[in-house]
Amino acid sequence: MAAHFNRDQIRAALALTDPSLSSFLDLETGQVVQIAEGDTSAAGQQLYEDIMANIGERYRYISGGNPNASDADVAAWLENEGLSE
Repeated sequence: MAAHFNRDQIRAALALTDPSLSSFLDLETGQVVQIAEGDTSAAGQQLYEDIMANIGERYRYISGGNPNASDADVAAWLENEGLSE
C-alpha cells in the first residue's frame, strides 16, 4: 500500500460531477486514476481491465458528486475505506 495518498487528487475526484468519468485511488502509487466512458483507446482499455481485475485490492472507487468536497470529506472517505496514512 502507498505510504502517501494524494489528498488533492482525492478531493478533486470527490468533487467530480462529470458522469462520464470514473475515479479510482491506486493504493500502490497513492494517485487517482480516471477512466472515461467510451474510451476505446488501447491504453484506456488496458487501464479499465487492470482496474476491474484489481478493484478492492489495488484500486478503490471514489464516488464523485460533491462539488464542495473538503479536507474533512477526504479524511472521511479514507476512514470509510479503512485507509490511513
